[in-house]
Amino acid sequence: MIVVNWDQYTFESIAVDELINVLGVEPRGIAVARNGEIIRRSEWTSTLVVSGDLVEIVTAAAGG
Repeated sequence: MIVVNWDQYTFESIAVDELINVLGVEPRGIAVARNGEIIRRSEWTSTLVVSGDLVEIVTAAAGG
């Protein structure tokens, strides 16, 4: 089980880019962290999220 933004999913292992696609998240303007560490966009295809990981997906927002 993988936890994404406090919701549980039954993936055993999935690449970050695939996870974003499966969840239907627009990849533009987001940041992804796995277990508290930011994952660079250039590493999304090669970084696996595995059972037990905590993933946070946040969207950048303009403001002041």
